[in-house]
Amino acid sequence: MITRFGKRFITSYLAGLNSFSKQDLAIGIANNTDYALSDTNSRLGFEFYRLPADFASIDIQTQSNGTSTYAVIYQTTLPQDMAGIISEIGIYPGSRTSKNNFDDKILSDFENNLLWTQSTSPYGYADIISSPSVSPFPRIGNALIPITATSSQTKEYISTIANLDISGYSANDTVVLAYNQEDTNLSSIKIKFYSSDTDYFYTTITGEATTGNKISNIMFSTLLSSGTPNLDSIYKIGISATAKSSGTTKINLEGLRINDEDTFDPSYGLISRSVLSTPLVKVSGRPSDIEYRMEITF
Repeated sequence: MITRFGKRFITSYLAGLNSFSKQDLAIGIANNTDYALSDTNSRLGFEFYRLPADFASIDIQTQSNGTSTYAVIYQTTLPQDMAGIISEIGIYPGSRTSKNNFDDKILSDFENNLLWTQSTSPYGYADIISSPSVSPFPRIGNALIPITATSSQTKEYISTIANLDISGYSANDTVVLAYNQEDTNLSSIKIKFYSSDTDYFYTTITGEATTGNKISNIMFSTLLSSGTPNLDSIYKIGISATAKSSGTTKINLEGLRINDEDTFDPSYGLISRSVLSTPLVKVSGRPSDIEYRMEITF
């Protein structure tokens, strides 16, 4: 799918107004249910990796009835230490003219449990579940951090983060959490942004009636505050799970990021996005070549 921005960008490129000598391939985990494929897409559903295209080629095919198809193919090699379940791929320009301090950013991929500790006694590092002998299989990297809470209990893990400034994000930007819900006993998940031990912004994700992989998008406009936190001096992130009275609940954390949803750059954006009908499972230990075919319709 060539996006509306992509059509505008390609038109400007043909007019000589944009440079398109370099391209980036963005890799994500969202499927059509998480983020439907549409020409209005401005980003991936949940991007977790990006790398330059090594080269591009053309594919022109003419059928027996005289009709022809025209396509551009971009190729790159995923490095051996990258792992995950790829459900979406996008094409971006390889460079931009404007700089934005409050751009998209990954806050955690939950692959290092030594970065997350329990917020209450007994204190200690979070557990970790590593592939390949795990279920569910991690969609990002090789590991998941589980949170298990018993009936009516809340369990929180916290991670110190250096000088996170989120003051420049608007009400339309989003915080996105990718996780797996193993049961229907989940009451809620809370994401907290601490500027001190007692002052924080937070948002709540309600547990769903179905289990499985989830991607939750929360707008900055819905963030609430406890105490008097400061957006420009976040030093700690907390994520908690609360169980219903019906029994123990378990979630597996996969990724946390911020999406800049409303900054428009006329020379930079998502040109094309594809949702894979069969996800590509990339395991660590060996590189993998991928090709992205973008058909041009005249």
